[in-house]
Formats: sequence, C-alpha cells, structure tokens
Amino acid sequence: MSIVLSVAQHSKEGDLHDQKFNAYGLSTYLTRESQTMHPRYFLSIYPTDIYVDQYSTNNPQIATIAAISVIILISILFILYDYFVRQEFHERRELLEAKRRFIRYVSHEVRTPINACLMGLNIVHHEEKDPEMKNLLQEIQNSANSAVLVLNEVLQYDKIEQRTLTIEIALVDIWALVQKSFDEFKLSAQSKRLNFKLSYDISTFNGDIECGSELHDLPSNIRNLVVVGDAPKILQIIRNLLSNAVKFTSEQGFIQLSVSYNKENIVNNKAKSNLKSKCRSNITEKITLKTGDEIRATPNGYFSLSVIDSGVGMNQSQLGRLFGEGVQFNANDLQAGKGSGLGLFIARNLATHHGGSLTAFSEGIGKGSVFTLKLPLSQCNITLVPEEVQKLQESESSSNYQKKHLNILVVDDVATNRKLLCRLLERNGHQCCMAENGEIALNMVRKNMSTSDENRLFDCILIDYEMPVLNGPNATQKIREMGNDTFIVGITGNTLSDDVEYFQSMGANVVLPKPVNLDVLEDLFVEYGI
Repeated sequence: MSIVLSVAQHSKEGDLHDQKFNAYGLSTYLTRESQTMHPRYFLSIYPTDIYVDQYSTNNPQIATIAAISVIILISILFILYDYFVRQEFHERRELLEAKRRFIRYVSHEVRTPINACLMGLNIVHHEEKDPEMKNLLQEIQNSANSAVLVLNEVLQYDKIEQRTLTIEIALVDIWALVQKSFDEFKLSAQSKRLNFKLSYDISTFNGDIECGSELHDLPSNIRNLVVVGDAPKILQIIRNLLSNAVKFTSEQGFIQLSVSYNKENIVNNKAKSNLKSKCRSNITEKITLKTGDEIRATPNGYFSLSVIDSGVGMNQSQLGRLFGEGVQFNANDLQAGKGSGLGLFIARNLATHHGGSLTAFSEGIGKGSVFTLKLPLSQCNITLVPEEVQKLQESESSSNYQKKHLNILVVDDVATNRKLLCRLLERNGHQCCMAENGEIALNMVRKNMSTSDENRLFDCILIDYEMPVLNGPNATQKIREMGNDTFIVGITGNTLSDDVEYFQSMGANVVLPKPVNLDVLEDLFVEYGI
C-alpha cells in the first residue's frame, strides 16, 4: 500500500484483471476524506469472462438480423408479387387483344358474305311477284338478320368488357317506347296463340283510377315524365325481354306487360351510370343532349316495366346465373340452338348504365317468370313532341326535301358487294361507278376532280375498310389531302369502336356497318343535304 496525494493505493503482484475490460471498470473510495493523514482506500472492480458470459446476451444482434431478414423477405415477396401481377396483367391483356382480333376477324368475315346475301335477297324480294315466294324470301332475310343480331350482341359484349359502351343522351318517351315494343310483338304472340296484354297500373299514378290498357289512360303529369338516356338501347332491353317471353312461353300461354310508376327515386349503389343525372336526389341538373342542346331535368320517381309470362320458369340456381355471360339453359330443347346467351347480360348492363336495374323472379320450373325493368324518370323544362306528331313533321319535312339522283363511287374489293350495292342504288335513281381498291378509287377521284362538268362530280363515296393495295381509311385520308370534301361513308365489317373511330379520324363523315341498310343510307343523304 502506498499513499499518493493522501490516497491510499494497494497493489500487489498478481493483479490479473483482463485489460480488455478496462472500459467497464467501476471505482470508488471506501473511506471518507479526512483532515488527518489517515489512509483512504480506493476500490476498483472489473468484470470477468465468467461474469460477462453469465449476464451478456445476443438478443439485439439476433433481433436486428431477424428484422433485416424480414425486410428482405417482404421485399422479395413484393418483387415476386409485382412480377406475377404484371405477368398476369400482360397475359390478360394479350388474351383480350387476341379476343378482339378474333371478334374483328369474325365480324368482318361473316358480315361481308351476309352483306351480299341480304342485298341479293332485297333485290330478288323486290322483283318477285309470287306472294308465296316473297314470303319465303322474307323468312330467309329474317334468318340472315338473326345472324347479324348475334354479331351485334358480341360487339356490344366487347364494348361492355372494354368499358367503352357509350350512352347517347336524349329525352326518351318511355311510355311510347313500351307501346311501340308491344305493337311489334303482337304478330309473334298471335302466331303462338298467346294471351298478350299491356296494362298501365294507374293505381300507382292516381289512387282513384283503376288499371288501364291504353296510353291515353295515363295522367298528363305522369305522361310528360321522360327517361334521360339512349332510346335505341332502352328499346333493345324491352325487345330482349319480350323476345324471351314469346320464345319460352308455350302456345296458348299468356304474357302480360305491366307498366307502373313509383314516386320514390331509385337508390342503386351498384349503378355504373355514366349519365349526369342518376336520379338519386331532387336536385335539378343541367344536361347536354347528343344534339348539343342543354336542358334542365329534375328526378321524379321511376318507371317500372314487368314482363310476366307463363313460360318454362327457373329454379333458384338458374336465377343466380341468369344474367351471366353466355348463359343458356337447355339451349337445344328450349331455343333450338339459337341465340348467343348474351342478351340478358347486355340488357342488365344497359339498364345499369342508365342508372336503373333489371331483375328476375320465378317460383320454379314450369311456373313462369317475371322480369322487371326499372329506370329513373325526370321532369324536364321542355315538352316532348308526341311520336305521331313527330312522324307527321318528319313526313312533311321529307316531302319538302327534293330527292336528288346522286353520282356515287362504290369502292369494295368484293365484286359481288360492288355490283349488288350499285344495283340497289341505281334502283333508287342514283348513278354509280365502281372501284376494287383504294388506289383505283384515288385515281378515279383525282380524274373526277379535274372534270369541267359539275353534273359528273362525285356526290358521295361509299368505301370499304379492308381492301388490298390501299385500304379504306388510308384512301380516305389521301382523298382529303387532295382537298376533296366529297361526302364519304365508310362501309365496313370492322365495327369495333376503335375501327370506327379510326376510320372517322382519317376523314370519313359517317361509318356504317355491313350489311348495308339502304334506308339508313338514304336518310343520311337527307340529313347531310347531299
């Protein structure tokens, strides 16, 4: 022991504490500081390996390694998830694109020969004098038109899948639309001796009046309510329901159309309507119609159409799958193999796009079915012109229009289509020239533009899409680049929305699907003042 600066220090040989633990040593005085020269004892304590082994732990290192491992694992899982999702998305996109290519191919390859068949049947039917033969030709035409309807359903299904289905907003006289549909199916119902009735449940309009069967039975305040939507698409829904009812109801059965009104607004959380007015509140909204006019519409309850039949009926399992894609029950027995199974799937989607609903009910097999369509109604700041008055106005307008005999260039690579279309147009008094591809048409237009005789200038060009050498859209673009503003109508079997928009972007004024409807074409001439 030695005293240094009044501090007693003791050391002896054999002090064996490990120098590596110097940083962990603890020291203290064992005696108090005194004025006297008494020694003070100073104690230093150092840990040993045994102490460290007993009280030390690797948990922090393990936890850190575990955390890092978890982070790495999660990162790997996210990378794998992203890879497989992208792979699945890519495969799905390729599958959809392959399906669209298939639809485009089928549409073009089927519509083109059907176009020739229907035009040929039209010519023969017009020239045939024998009533029995005319009836037979009409039945053949109906069969060909049925094939076209199936194609149209497939194309609409594609639009629904691609979410490109558009609604051309107009004010729809839903009451007149129901009456029109009912009148269309009277003959079909009579041919099966069905008890086919239409009734308006006036008790829902006015409690003092009983049910009526005539359109004029409706109170005027209800008759003036309209659906803001697309009339052809709503008509398609109603026709599908009536067609199914007639198809699946045995002879001497009954079909009843029950129309009613409910003053409550539709609440449909699943609605995917792209209309501005969804009829979920009483707020007046400004709506732009397809004509460009702006109107104000206030939601005012909903229209309900129930199609009740005594047909084959359905069980609960069938009801659950009824509105699926391509669903058919006993197709061979009940439908003779006809139909695409897409009608109700499309009809429900069309109803949903209008902010409405389409439901089905049946008590079981052989007990009939009830299909109910609900659509929101609106009170608008303009009054609809009754259909009868509108037809009279259109008739007067048409009679005032001086029908012209046009010079028309028909461009199609299929000789049969060219000849038949020219024959139909010439029957209506037009003069036609023909070209088998876009290059020849381009040369004919260039030559025609240089003529000094205005009576020989082309008034209209009807041009196909798919052609060798130079296709329709590219030929149309080149014609426009020449400074030619002739009215161009694209006539094509490629009726996917992308193809139609592309054709129009290249300069076509209008694009019509095959088979060609000559009445629609003549209406276009009137509409555009050709």
